[in-house]
Amino acid sequence: MPRLHVIAGDEELGGPGFLDSLAGLVAVGRGRLAVHLRGRGMSARGLCGVAKGAVGVGRKGGTLILVNDRLDVALAVGAGGVHLREDSMGPGEVREVVGEGGRGFLVGRSIHAPEQAAALAVGGVDYLVLGSVYETMSHPGGSPIGVDAVAAAVSLVAVPVLAIGGVGPGEVPGLLARGAHGVVVKSGVWGANDPSRAVTRYLEMLHAEG
Repeated sequence: MPRLHVIAGDEELGGPGFLDSLAGLVAVGRGRLAVHLRGRGMSARGLCGVAKGAVGVGRKGGTLILVNDRLDVALAVGAGGVHLREDSMGPGEVREVVGEGGRGFLVGRSIHAPEQAAALAVGGVDYLVLGSVYETMSHPGGSPIGVDAVAAAVSLVAVPVLAIGGVGPGEVPGLLARGAHGVVVKSGVWGANDPSRAVTRYLEMLHAEG
C-alpha cells in the first residue's frame, strides 16, 4: 500500500494535459504513489475514457490507479481498486460483485470519525481514509477532527489508515508518529507550481529515515 495517495478531481481529469501530468507524477513516484480518479461530475463514458488512459500510464510506471465510487468504471478499465464514499455501495457488496477473480482488487473507504473504523475494518476494506484532519479549503467552515483522531482510528483496526484534509509535507511527521500509514492529498499537489516536485517532497517526508 503506497504511503502517498493523490486525488485527481474533475478539474484535473478534464484538462487536456492530464495524462501527461500524470506521467510526470508517475515518473517521480517510482511505484510509491497511488492516484485516485474522482470524476464526480463526469459521465461514465467520459470517466471511463480518462481512466483507461490513466491505467495505461500507471502500469508503465508501477503506479496504483484507483477509481473513486464508480465500481463499474474501475472494473471496465482494469483499475487496481475502488475507493468508496459514505454513500457508495458497501465494501461487502463490492466484494460480491468482484468475486473470487478479484483477489488483488483493493477496496478503500472514507470515514470522518474514528468510531467508524472498527465496523468497516471487518467488512472487506483494505485501507481507510480519515479526515478532514486539518482545516481545508475544500470543506470551508468544517470542523477538523485533529491528529488525535488518527491515533484513535489506528488503535481500532489492523488495516492501514491514511489521513486527509489540509495535509502539507510539514504535517506528515506528526501524522506518522500517530500511526498513520500515509496521507491523501489533492491541492497540495495540483495546486503547486510544480506538481511533480510537490510529490517528491511528500515522498521525502513519508519515507524519511527515523
